[in-house]
Amino acid sequence: MKGLYNLLAIALFLTLAACGGSDECVVKCDIEGLGNKRIEVMYADRGVKRLSFHPVDGKVEMRMSLPRPTMLEAFTLDNTPLFCIIARDGEEISVKMKLGEPASLKVEGNEPSAAYAAIVSANDSILRHGTEAEVNALVAREIKAAPGSMASTMLLINHFRTPGHELSADSLLNTILPEARPVWLSGSYASLLGTQIAASVKNEIPNISIHTGNDTTVRFNSAMQSYGLLVFSDTRKPDSIVDRLKSLRKDMPLRRLAIVDISLARDSARWKETVATDSAIWQQAWAPGGAGAHQIRTLSIPTVPFYIVSDSSGHYVYRGRSLYTADTLLRSRLATSVKPSKDDDSDPPADTIKKAEPEPVAKPKEIPPVQEHNPHKKTIVKASTHLK
Repeated sequence: MKGLYNLLAIALFLTLAACGGSDECVVKCDIEGLGNKRIEVMYADRGVKRLSFHPVDGKVEMRMSLPRPTMLEAFTLDNTPLFCIIARDGEEISVKMKLGEPASLKVEGNEPSAAYAAIVSANDSILRHGTEAEVNALVAREIKAAPGSMASTMLLINHFRTPGHELSADSLLNTILPEARPVWLSGSYASLLGTQIAASVKNEIPNISIHTGNDTTVRFNSAMQSYGLLVFSDTRKPDSIVDRLKSLRKDMPLRRLAIVDISLARDSARWKETVATDSAIWQQAWAPGGAGAHQIRTLSIPTVPFYIVSDSSGHYVYRGRSLYTADTLLRSRLATSVKPSKDDDSDPPADTIKKAEPEPVAKPKEIPPVQEHNPHKKTIVKASTHLK
């Protein structure tokens, strides 16, 4: 009898084990050129989770427990992106690709993952090297073509250049059918998008006063000039950005345009090291606390670099990641103010001030000498050589 109970227990254990195995999500990868490099898989489930898998000759079978549909992003150990899929328990998904060639990606196992991989593969060049406008146009076109596919939501979240285009992103999100943008997939993105839109709708920039140390305080008040340009960064800026800022500062009178460069770097030492070697001719400051600082938090800075242009009433004129767009907009609006009129008392940029030349001193008028009258002195008149 005891042997029978043991057999029943073993049979029950094997049955439960088999059920547990079938309920897992299985992702079979075959990545040419990967070798034995470790794969890192990240996904959100009550926080961000990270799992590691070790392939052999580029092949690995990844098993994980995903009770509900989840978006997985896979990277190599050095954070090179590999693929992005949606998976859940009970599904078996096949991924094939060549390392470093996103256009070679092929995914099978469910519709959203396969459709998303096909779009990424077919448009690899634009997604990796296209301009902001080209990428956003591609995403919008694909979403409008397949509003009922979760692949559209994946494309919006992963590839749409959202900063500065929040209203367009919100419109595209609402173009996708509700069943194709479930909360578990789009919730975080929609929440962040709502914060950015709220900042834009509020449409006002408070006065900013940042103490940068050494008894120096950088202040920004929209009403003190026609326009203001706020530059947010966290690392040393490329020469192209520095040159454009210099050009703007030199071309625009100080009372027409204020430029304030605010660093959101984690520590002031890094910021001081950066500004010590540059040749900025505009205001620079470091915000303790970064994007979460009290005065910066209300501006809802989603990423860096980021640029805000405001008018004299403190309203947003531009919010986005393109300094070129901000530059073009400012030059267009200030075109009539670049050359001040004679009655314009605005201060010119510091490096364009020239020393005034001293006014010439007027020479005193010459007083003709007084001729002495002598009636006995003969006056000699020369005859003209021209006869009438």
